[in-house]
Amino acid sequence: MSAAEEEELPALDLRLTAENLEDLYEQAPCGYCSCLPDGTLVKTNQTLLSWLGYAREQLVARRCLQELFTVGGRLHYESFCAPLLLLQGQVREISYQLRRADGTTLPVLLNAQLLRDADGQPLLIRATLFDITERRKYEQELLRARAEADAHRALLTAKNEQLTRINGELDNFVYTASHDLKQPASNMQGLFEELKRTATFHDPEAAPMLAMFDDALRQILGTIEGMTEVVQLQRQLDQVPREKIALQAITEEIIRNLQPLQAAAVDFSLDFRAVPHLRMPRPALHSLLYNLLSNAVKYALPGRRPQVWVRSAPAAGGLVLTVRDNGRGIDLQRHGQDLFQLFRRFHPEVPGSGVGLYLVNRLVRQANGHLEVASVVNEGTTFRIFLPS
Repeated sequence: MSAAEEEELPALDLRLTAENLEDLYEQAPCGYCSCLPDGTLVKTNQTLLSWLGYAREQLVARRCLQELFTVGGRLHYESFCAPLLLLQGQVREISYQLRRADGTTLPVLLNAQLLRDADGQPLLIRATLFDITERRKYEQELLRARAEADAHRALLTAKNEQLTRINGELDNFVYTASHDLKQPASNMQGLFEELKRTATFHDPEAAPMLAMFDDALRQILGTIEGMTEVVQLQRQLDQVPREKIALQAITEEIIRNLQPLQAAAVDFSLDFRAVPHLRMPRPALHSLLYNLLSNAVKYALPGRRPQVWVRSAPAAGGLVLTVRDNGRGIDLQRHGQDLFQLFRRFHPEVPGSGVGLYLVNRLVRQANGHLEVASVVNEGTTFRIFLPS
């Protein structure tokens, strides 16, 4: 035996172990009772009496166990619990409501065991009852929270369905309106060109007014075309599956399709070695890259040779596409909140419709990605597009 084991244990107060078995039964933290096979009570502890508000002489030999339950509980005990006791000798954790002397109820769990005599005949039932008031409150709170969550979920589902329907109706309206307006606007442009060709204006103020009208007409046509593009692209994407696309090839194709004179005067640097491919609907990726690259060319800073860098790199759960330029930049402190709003423009001196960045953001969100933008005025802009793999 080790020295530690040989050390004398501390003296115990023997009064702590001198338990009275009758007191343990009477003051137990649960209700105890014994009854005959028909339910007649023959013994009950003080805990159960205190719960119920009865004196012992009011219950023992005068009442049955099942009479302590509510009407529904009594029917359940007689039709289910008592036959089950006779069949298997015990029951566990059956929920009942005790009816107190003052008419209030107490939720309890019943455990019971059937004792038999030497001949195997039912002799006595010993029952233990546990107060589950707090447990019942907790269960009811859970049910209430679940009902609220279900109601909230149903409300969100209804709202989502409503928003989906409204978005569809808005897309149809925008498409119809842009289609109906395009022809009259084109006719106006044709008539205006014919007017300029055939008419003679002697007023010296006519020339600048004609130029202003021409600019306004071109802006109207650009806005109509932008509206049509937004809806048409959305309808295409709903029908086009994702595919594996080589980033180098599609980017080079887009650069070739940019206005030749503009693209020829731009230095493009492409690096897709880290992540050479991306799975996405081809029209979506084409539109996304085309708008970013065309903006990089369009908003070049006068007097500085434009440079555009396009990179891919792995990111958590997917990849990040980076498009950076050395152009005019955007004042994000002033315009950051409106950056992806439809028809919002930040360089009015450069022709445009204000649709490009709106489309880019919409396409990225539809692909379950997100955008990060950094920009410094007169230094350039960087778009970082995070997309899932």
